[in-house]
Amino acid sequence: MKIYDVEGFPNPARVRIALAEKGAFENVSFIPVDVMGGEHRTEAFKKINPDAAVPCLELDDGTRISQCNAIIEYIDGEFENGPSLTGENHRERAVISMMNIRAETGLLNAVGNYFHHATPGLGPKLEVYQKKDWGLKQRDVATNT
Repeated sequence: MKIYDVEGFPNPARVRIALAEKGAFENVSFIPVDVMGGEHRTEAFKKINPDAAVPCLELDDGTRISQCNAIIEYIDGEFENGPSLTGENHRERAVISMMNIRAETGLLNAVGNYFHHATPGLGPKLEVYQKKDWGLKQRDVATNT
């Protein structure tokens, strides 16, 4: 398995935490993506992940899975070690799914929108469309959650 990621970025960190919880780091090769250089927006990378984002998991058979929750669900099912990350029954899975959505919409997405719209973000070469008012509104969403 390969994981395309950037060390220190929040979403790849979530996947790294899941791998650590499952004791599965040795089963994965990490492929660094130069986000600051715009590699994630190249046509070559978009063939790997049309979302133009990291992380992205690539399985040995060529299947690619993006989006943190989907990657973590795969990791949880693939590796038996460690605690269940996505729930052991339908009730737990539903509650965990709900909490993930709440965390993403109420905090993670809002922080990301603030970063990309109301701060210099990734710099002028990558932040080509910014709406400062939107970013400031999202800061308020994140700080009131």
